[in-house]
Amino acid sequence: MAEVFRKCTAYKDLTAGSPREREFLHWLLTFLDTPSVWFHLSPVEVMAWEEAETRLEVGDVTLPGLALPYSRPASVEGRLVPVDGEVEGNIAVAKFPEDVDDAKYLVLEAARRGAQAVLFTGRPQRRIAISGEPGFKLDSAPAPIPAASFEDLQGHIGKRARLVIDVNMQTTYSYNLVAFNSLDNTPMISAHWDHWLVGAADNCAGVEAAVLAFSELVADDVPIALGLFTAEEGVAPHLPSFYWAWGSLNYFKRWQPTLLVNIDVVGAGTPRIYAMPYLHRYLTGLGPVEDPIPYFDSVHLERWGLPSVTISSLRDAWGIYHSPLDAYAEPESILYAADLAKRIAKIKPTPPEVSLHEYGIPHVYSPYEAWSIVHNYLVLFRDFTHSDIVYTNVFKFLRSGAGYRRIDLLGGPTLCVEDCKNAVEIYRELVLLRLL
Repeated sequence: MAEVFRKCTAYKDLTAGSPREREFLHWLLTFLDTPSVWFHLSPVEVMAWEEAETRLEVGDVTLPGLALPYSRPASVEGRLVPVDGEVEGNIAVAKFPEDVDDAKYLVLEAARRGAQAVLFTGRPQRRIAISGEPGFKLDSAPAPIPAASFEDLQGHIGKRARLVIDVNMQTTYSYNLVAFNSLDNTPMISAHWDHWLVGAADNCAGVEAAVLAFSELVADDVPIALGLFTAEEGVAPHLPSFYWAWGSLNYFKRWQPTLLVNIDVVGAGTPRIYAMPYLHRYLTGLGPVEDPIPYFDSVHLERWGLPSVTISSLRDAWGIYHSPLDAYAEPESILYAADLAKRIAKIKPTPPEVSLHEYGIPHVYSPYEAWSIVHNYLVLFRDFTHSDIVYTNVFKFLRSGAGYRRIDLLGGPTLCVEDCKNAVEIYRELVLLRLL
């Protein structure tokens, strides 16, 4: 099974809609082809984003860099200045924040102050997505200015420079690949193949683990589906700020498995099980079990209250996340993730139970919809340099959420800005009006 991993990692920047992705998809179809398995290719409209070159010209020196998705093509000139300096008309230089996903807040603030571009300096270089909206919405929100990552710029501060970002962007179609051995509704084991740079742990190791688990369950005649998704790293043609898990969102709008067992970022560290709270009792003894986090293809099923689990070592992989250092995966960790997925795919959970009446909400038919009304993701801002995305009891949290400057429902409306004392009543009204 290492053949899947080797083939996947052979493609640097395996992005949605690229010719390399199409080649890998054809290879997967051949590799998986067996008499007992059917296939379905589900099209997804994507913005294919591919870097041709990123460079910084400082005098006679040319430095190679990595463009940050989803920067558009650019050629800008200006002095290299610290991001907290006089950035208007210049190129701001910053270190990646401790939470690398907060890079977009530095870019948004620098753009507000008139910067031409933002360059992140330090090792390792990263590809971190940038958008033009502080929250995570499904509305269009392209990056306001270009951004890139370079290893060492400190010695060039104060000098004039020219940044060139040459990327190709076009709207095209990609495909999710779904394999199954039964025409009934079944559980699904899933992983995404698209990745930045080498993508060993994120997520070629996950693809190998998913294929291995699926193949062994098929051999045992267990009804099962395999979902290999495109565009987990993004992105929709309109470049939304909620850019990730785009391929799986398109598929899950059409069909939902009875249980999703997703594998994402394994092969580095200890895999943890991130699961809907009502599933925890079925997972006792299988390993560390925690509430969901939003960074995987499981996020949309979690938003809808549906049964889903993700197996991931993301917490242990932050040091190599979206960097050239993500070039190796531990075989034992991949095998462990595959075995976990096989075990979890066999559980048969009952629907969740939640009372809406105690929150002033009338009964709804679907227990999963009822669960999602009470338990969901909130995006929290104490200021606009950082955000937290938490999975929580929305009503209970909002009753005590007055310390925040802004609170959003992930992928949904903003519930309050500056004054959040009445956010719970706003949320209740949106639920009653079925505007979520």
